[in-house]
Amino acid sequence: MWRWFCIFAVFIMKFLPPSYIRTWFFRCLYGLMFLSFCRILFIIYLFPFLKGAPVAQLPMVMLSGVLFDVQAIAYLLGPFHLISLIPYRNGKRNRELLLKALFCVGLGIGILLNFIDLEFFKIKTRRSGTELFQLLGDRSNPVLSYLLNYWWLLLLYLAGIWAMIRFYPGADAEKRPVLPLRAFLLFLFCAGLLFLGARGGWSVKPLRSFDAARYVDPLWVSATINSPTQLLTSYSSSIPKALTYMSATEATAIAAPFQTARPYFKSGFKPNVVLIILESIGRDYCGFLNKEKRFTPFLDSLSEHALVFPNAYSSGTTSMESLPAIFTSMPSLLEVPYINSNFQNNTLHGIHHYLPRAGYDCSFYYGAANGSMGFDNFLNITGKIDYFGKREYTGPETDDDGSWGIWDEPYLNYYAGELNGKREPFFSTVFTLTSHDPYAIPAAYRNTFKGGQLPIYKAVQYTDHALRLFFKKASASAWFKNTVFIITADHPSHSVNEYFYTPTGKYEIPLLLYAPFLIPQGKANSVSASHPDLLPTIMGLTGIKDRFFAFGHNLLDSGKHSAIHKDYGIAQLIQYPYCLRLFPDGRFRMHVQTKDTPNKLIRYNLTAEELLLQKQMERTLKAKMQIYYNGLLDNACFAK
Repeated sequence: MWRWFCIFAVFIMKFLPPSYIRTWFFRCLYGLMFLSFCRILFIIYLFPFLKGAPVAQLPMVMLSGVLFDVQAIAYLLGPFHLISLIPYRNGKRNRELLLKALFCVGLGIGILLNFIDLEFFKIKTRRSGTELFQLLGDRSNPVLSYLLNYWWLLLLYLAGIWAMIRFYPGADAEKRPVLPLRAFLLFLFCAGLLFLGARGGWSVKPLRSFDAARYVDPLWVSATINSPTQLLTSYSSSIPKALTYMSATEATAIAAPFQTARPYFKSGFKPNVVLIILESIGRDYCGFLNKEKRFTPFLDSLSEHALVFPNAYSSGTTSMESLPAIFTSMPSLLEVPYINSNFQNNTLHGIHHYLPRAGYDCSFYYGAANGSMGFDNFLNITGKIDYFGKREYTGPETDDDGSWGIWDEPYLNYYAGELNGKREPFFSTVFTLTSHDPYAIPAAYRNTFKGGQLPIYKAVQYTDHALRLFFKKASASAWFKNTVFIITADHPSHSVNEYFYTPTGKYEIPLLLYAPFLIPQGKANSVSASHPDLLPTIMGLTGIKDRFFAFGHNLLDSGKHSAIHKDYGIAQLIQYPYCLRLFPDGRFRMHVQTKDTPNKLIRYNLTAEELLLQKQMERTLKAKMQIYYNGLLDNACFAK
């Protein structure tokens, strides 16, 4: 019916209406042409990052993409539509100038969002949503350096805006007056078209970005939608609906979120815990997690004396998604990071809520500007912790990278000195930042590291070098032998390997526990570990017996572990090498993919035993999602 309606609308616009309606219609088509060009550019520019997506679906990507472009045109050009549809004789200069300005500004914003995502997608493997405003408004965000680093995109964008203004369709003169009744009926008809376009058709629910998975392979979703649509989706999807897959009692029994840790040290010993979160370090960069030397020689050497989790996953693809998952065991299952959501003031208890009550000194160090990413506010809301940002840094101003904050080497050196002054036992976290885009490193090291095909490689080598110096200084301190170091990353970043853009590979990160005097060395634990597991693991290490709520489980206990994600409306549960996906239409699909297996070799034909496992995983995924969303809505269970 939708297709026939469109054909009828084109016929009406072509032959029946007065010229001002025809002009409006063809200007909308002109806008659609630019959004389609953005989609073509997205596919060409990011094709190396879309490996594994079936090329045969490209025509469907372009055709179904028109639905999302129509929606974007309906929203972006709202004032333009309103003024255009008011009957008047075309050709009046002031009104035409106003219409042109409204058209070019509205569409120009939409095109700008699409251009931003050409680089955003490389890092986050998805289009940006409302978190983009948080990043742009962040006082640490080096907007100017981005413009300089990606100057060719800026020039191409400006060229596109020039072309849009230069070839903007003019208006035909009206040959005869329009009767008021006819003008009113035409207004209603066109308003109906816009309403349908904004909703994406006749469906009960408006079109959202994850609906693209109905038309194309999930790997093509990012190319099918556009950035304004993703922005609208992330804004409108910030409040989920309650789920009733099963009774609350059954969901609780399956997910087991209410826990009491089993102390790892039977003697009651309370070790120090140092959590090191590495910015943008994916499994792809770590030699000890691959079969070849990569860009982390120090971490490789450290892994030989550590407990390594080779199947570890981040909770999301941004830093703002990682912190709630690590500190409060809350996975990222909203369309926006929890820190930016409507639930940001819910009652949550982080690891730093429990540890101070057991005598732990808790601190968090981040070399970016205070307030960056909203980390300080989130940590203060969820527990008792001392926050140290760039404002508290005592080193020289030359240690500032001029973009995000303090270079990793001087900051980790400063951090080691800070730990020397802590009262034991302590729990302390440091979040690095040099390996963040734009991946600049100090001038003194630009010829020291060989790097490789991607700019991030040199930054990773520099951060690894800074870690080496940190551990060299820390190992000489008295507290070192009583300390468990947990080293992980917030999320992965670029890769030249298509595996790291698959549903599982895009989340793979390093995770290791290093405590040569306390934990068995040189071992690997193959469970599917993830950020939400860190809170219960730290509770076990510190021997705190408080009852707590967590979506993860202690990695030092036996039993099955899993990682849960949500991307473009598709929820997934990973129990390596299995990945179960729940699509927006309620359809489940599970596949098997071992590491470094190209997307085209993913196995979907399951054995009878694997089909039984799928049923178990379906129940687990449903239970966790039900507890998560219902808990957010009633703000009751997470702090029990």
